[in-house]
Amino acid sequence: MVESLKNVILLMEDDEVLRRYLAKLLRADNFDVLEAGSVEEAISIAKRPHLNLVIADLKMPDDTAIGLMKKLAELHIDIPVIIITGFGEWETYLEALDLGVCDYLNKPIEYTEFKDKISMILSKSSKTKKTKNK
Repeated sequence: MVESLKNVILLMEDDEVLRRYLAKLLRADNFDVLEAGSVEEAISIAKRPHLNLVIADLKMPDDTAIGLMKKLAELHIDIPVIIITGFGEWETYLEALDLGVCDYLNKPIEYTEFKDKISMILSKSSKTKKTKNK
């Protein structure tokens, strides 16, 4: 079996303009990007194999990124998550940390820093998976 050369990212954002813009930037940097406009849609996509990272807006119309993380844990889906938000609440940040979030970023996001964090998390995740598979 041939491994995909691209990292597959699920981008969950309800602001369609922002979601499409971030997806376009990420694709230009050679990431495969799957898009979701709701938590329900994100959960459906996250059940697919070969997903490497979830980038989730905190507040969505049907739930939150915290709710997404809890549901992924219930389904035993172990995928690194980055939360992005315009509502940087301390309690939510602590809850996200307890659930194992990889990073918690406040909007507006500076893209170069964002891309660097994504690459670092994917690199670390890839190394962890290789160690587990040995």
